Amino acid sequence: MSFVDYIIIAIYMIAMLVIGYIAKGKIHTMDDFILGGKRFNKFALVGTIMATMVGSGMTMGAVGNVYANGIAGTMVWIYGGFALGLVALGFLCKKIRATGARSLAETVSTAFGREARLASALVVVAYAVSLVAINIAGLRTIIIYIFGTSLSIPVATALAACISIAYTAMGGFFAVVWTDVAQLGIMVIGVFLIGPIIGVNMAGGVDVITSAYTAGGMSFTDPLAGGISAGMVGIALSYFLAVPGDPTMPQRVLSAKDDGTAKFSFIVSGGFAIYFAVAILFIGGSIFVLMPGLENSDAALPLFVLQYYPPVLKGITIAGIVAAIMSSFDSFLILATTHIMYDIGSVINPNVSEDKIKKALPIMTIVLGALGVIVALFIQSLLGYLSMVFSIIGSALVPALIAALYFKDKASKTGVVGSIILGTVVPAYLFLTKGYDVFLGDPLFIGLFASVGFLIVGSLIFRDKKAAA
Repeated sequence: MSFVDYIIIAIYMIAMLVIGYIAKGKIHTMDDFILGGKRFNKFALVGTIMATMVGSGMTMGAVGNVYANGIAGTMVWIYGGFALGLVALGFLCKKIRATGARSLAETVSTAFGREARLASALVVVAYAVSLVAINIAGLRTIIIYIFGTSLSIPVATALAACISIAYTAMGGFFAVVWTDVAQLGIMVIGVFLIGPIIGVNMAGGVDVITSAYTAGGMSFTDPLAGGISAGMVGIALSYFLAVPGDPTMPQRVLSAKDDGTAKFSFIVSGGFAIYFAVAILFIGGSIFVLMPGLENSDAALPLFVLQYYPPVLKGITIAGIVAAIMSSFDSFLILATTHIMYDIGSVINPNVSEDKIKKALPIMTIVLGALGVIVALFIQSLLGYLSMVFSIIGSALVPALIAALYFKDKASKTGVVGSIILGTVVPAYLFLTKGYDVFLGDPLFIGLFASVGFLIVGSLIFRDKKAAA
């Protein structure tokens, strides 16, 4: 990279800290730190929704998946499920906002009490720390490929995390949203607009890419080339459920200035997701032609940018890749912090003042960021790890959320708490012991059956206990 490219990346990093510092002056109440004061418009919401969901796994991991498998890999199913999930959540916005909650765990607790809130919050924290780690691992990969062997992996990982931790701790959710908006702009220009143009042009056109995949026994144009398997449907379902189940998304619903803004923003974001999928397909296919035989497919995108982009555009696009990762990182970091201090803290000590919680939030943000750095050292596959945690969150929290919104008079506290526990433990155990070698090809199905089954049966058996409460 040229000196100018390094300057561009440095300016980007400094700008994120400046936004965090400015946002710090907007934080006066706990609502400001957790939800940005519930004042975000459509522009801000679309920016933060897309920037949050399209992190390292869904940029670097997705490009690597196309590179290795063509269109018949998992990328199309992932983005298809993701887009449908965003649109579906748009139609749930009014119900979620009517609860008056500040988090997903509190949304569930409005119908099912403290135990359900605690169970939900514990799952959310574990999930959020995992996503923090995934995005730190992605940032680490970028830094290593930019600076070569001059930095060790632990040092690179720590450096990658520090800036996001700093501006998130300073400005809370307000800083997260507006840094997300800036990051999405850089991301769209550097990766999703410039990437396909440069890639297809350098590769010699779509016909050349198509022929290269055909010669390799794969397809660039037929997503059903390998047939439809239960595993593929499971992946699409896991990403569909991961949108309402991903606690960052209800958090954005609750942060909108009104119901219409929230609904519009999620539906429009679903359309953006389809475009992102098309762009990633062309980028991954181009790299397959230009740089065959890469050992680490997750590194395909940064290597392509470093080798084929001209100066200045190279710096902008590397900043865009970093932006994609940092925008997810900060969102999950604030999510974990919120659920520990606000949701778990409120259950453990119902009398704790909001002022004390507000003062402790920045400190917990730093602690959780450091924990994410440690977990990141053990992550090998970005997209594979992302698929696992998305499957778990979908089966664990979506049934409880739907029950809270639509069936609070029929479901019971015991049924919901048991549903959350089984929806977490069952798929997690299967992923760790069997992987995808299970009934229907994805642990999500069994986890979802267990979660919904216990919610129904448990609510019927323990109905009287709920009535007594």
